[in-house]
Order: sequence, then structure tokens, then C-alpha cells
Amino acid sequence: MKKLFVLASICLAVLLVSSCGASSSLTVNENQLQTNVVLSQNNFTVVKTVTGEASSSYVFGIGGRKQAQAKASAMNQMIQNAELTGSQAIVNTTVSFHEETVLGVWVKLTAYAVGTVIEFHD
Repeated sequence: MKKLFVLASICLAVLLVSSCGASSSLTVNENQLQTNVVLSQNNFTVVKTVTGEASSSYVFGIGGRKQAQAKASAMNQMIQNAELTGSQAIVNTTVSFHEETVLGVWVKLTAYAVGTVIEFHD
């Protein structure tokens, strides 16, 4: 009986000090960045891939940015990192989220925005 109690205590302690993480991505077109680009002709070249990231932390659900604000901040950072010039555009933008939690007390939400910069030519 004592061994069972010790084993149960160890298992409970491991569960209490471990953290969990979950990820998700937006698969629908809910991005702030709305670009209407017709890519039916071979009149463009892929320049680079750009990224943006924004994080916030919560303690007991208080503090930090909400998911929509984190998404907007990640998109803004991605646009700034793109350093667009002339006839360039960002296409294929996606936003994904990763959430880490420790016992539901502390939560860290991170939003990642990724897009492809293309340049049009004649």
C-alpha cells in the first residue's frame, strides 16, 4: 500500500510540473492582409519568404494580447520584414498559433505569420 501511495505521489508530481503545448493554424481566409493577385501568367518571380511573430503571456487569464491582437501583430511584423518595393506583393499568407500552458495558471500564446513575396515583371 505504501508503494502504491509513493508511486501515485510521483505520478501526480510529474503531472503538476509538466507543461503542455498545442498548435493550430488558420485554414480559412481570415487574414487581415487581403491581396487580390491573378497568377495565371508567368509574369512574376518568387523573391523570398517572410515571417512575423508575436507572443503574449497570461497568468490566471489576465494580461497579454488576445488571439486576434497577436495575429494582427504577427501580420504587421511580417509586412515590415518584407520591405516591399516597386511591384512586389505578399501572397500565400498563413497564420498559426502555438499555446503553452503550465497547470492552466500560466499561458503563453505565440502567433506566427508566414507569406511569400513575389515581384511582377513585364
